[in-house]
Amino acid sequence: MKPCKAAYKIVRKNDSEIYKGFGFRHLSDATAYYVHRNNESFKGTTTLCQPIGEGIIFMAEYMSYFLKDPVNTSGIVTDDKGSTIWLEMPVPDDWRASGITSVYGYRALMDGSSLIKICPLDKNGGYIQSVPSDMEEHYKLLPVMSLLLAGLINEDDEYAALFMRFVNKPNAADFVTLHEDLYQHYKNSEYIISCRKLGGAPDSCTISLGEKLANIQLNTETSNKEEATAEIYKFDISAFSEEYLSLIPELSEEFQLPQELRSLCSAVTNGDISSVLLYGPAGTGKTMSCKLICRETGLPVMDTVNCTENLDEFILGKYLPEGDKIVFKESFVTKAVRYGGAVIFEEINFARPQYLAFLNSLLDDNGFVRLDSGEIVRRHENFRFFATMNIGYYGTKELNQALYNRFNAVVEIDELSDEAISTMLSVRVPECKVHIKDMLEVYHRVKMKSQAEELDIVISPRNLENWARMAKYEGYINASEKTIVPVARGERSTEDMIRKIIASHSWKKG
Repeated sequence: MKPCKAAYKIVRKNDSEIYKGFGFRHLSDATAYYVHRNNESFKGTTTLCQPIGEGIIFMAEYMSYFLKDPVNTSGIVTDDKGSTIWLEMPVPDDWRASGITSVYGYRALMDGSSLIKICPLDKNGGYIQSVPSDMEEHYKLLPVMSLLLAGLINEDDEYAALFMRFVNKPNAADFVTLHEDLYQHYKNSEYIISCRKLGGAPDSCTISLGEKLANIQLNTETSNKEEATAEIYKFDISAFSEEYLSLIPELSEEFQLPQELRSLCSAVTNGDISSVLLYGPAGTGKTMSCKLICRETGLPVMDTVNCTENLDEFILGKYLPEGDKIVFKESFVTKAVRYGGAVIFEEINFARPQYLAFLNSLLDDNGFVRLDSGEIVRRHENFRFFATMNIGYYGTKELNQALYNRFNAVVEIDELSDEAISTMLSVRVPECKVHIKDMLEVYHRVKMKSQAEELDIVISPRNLENWARMAKYEGYINASEKTIVPVARGERSTEDMIRKIIASHSWKKG
């Protein structure tokens, strides 16, 4: 059988809820949370099933117990190649009390062949030779899913890190991602599943999966602690004139420096990093992150240039009439190069290459720019260059490789979490609090539809803020026509799709 595909046809009698599964049921639509790139469903939807979902919860609870008491917790072990996996796991009392299973534990073995051996255990640790016939397949699938999950965790470090994040902070979004990634990885894998008596682990299985996951957690905690406690060095106040000190960003307290950028700040101050590229999806606060770095380090932002609109051949300055003379007026970009300070180039990958040519010499080791006046301006020791670029949607241009290689640091800015978006909306538009959950669902559903159908549209948290602001005056349905529907850029079928998503929610005042 193909366990992952069979799992969609097997459900407990009179109980379709996924136990401890965030309210999801067998065949629940979770498209709003995640769509895998290899999704092959007809409508491009993400559908959950009871056996896979409960296998993830079962393993997560086991790992939680292991972290608390690794000595006295039964284990999951593999051989050095990861092809043989053996597990012995107790079933928590509440799982039996809730009717999920009547057994007290499992032993299971996957030895690299197409055979999976399952050994259900009674309260004395003995082999149960038979289980109720109507529940037999479901009993088998719980340990099978645990084995498959262990295999993927052992094989994929990124998946293992996601699993540990879920263990420490269970949430619906990670649950859906773990479920769908597991299904997509094993959906075409076929196994013979046999119930039989099993003894201890094979001699070849000496590597503890629990210890591996515990080490991942320890490394993550250590890294987070180092980032959280990293001291931020500031520029000396005497490094800039009074005029330029007034250009240090002043931002409200709702804007906080992401923890992972703290160490970068000190590197920027000390000059070890003088050019930084921040990339990520639209609306994730890349420009704001640049300004936060400058705020924390006391670095004036001399100019912010949108490369899709404001970048031209006069970026360094131009000749202008002054009285009866024509004189060269240098730009704030040039002033930053000459006297120190930061410049931020937004969406740098959309700039015309000829307008960025000066960066090749500016970002070299002995940086300089040559002005149209013929003057060569050497890069000041306190000059810092920041750039941002959007990725992750159709139509995005790549950055010239030679320029890309000149950045000292390239930082990915992740999508804002639902919690971060909720906080942003609550602070900026308090009136929208009662509808934030619905707004987020619309946001995720439009994003997932865009990804699944390869639509050339982008929706960002900025759109949600505009929607909330406009809704104060004309309600959410009408406001969406001016703020959310336009992301379809005139494509009628896409506009109708967005309208249907919005119409499926209630927008009455709370």
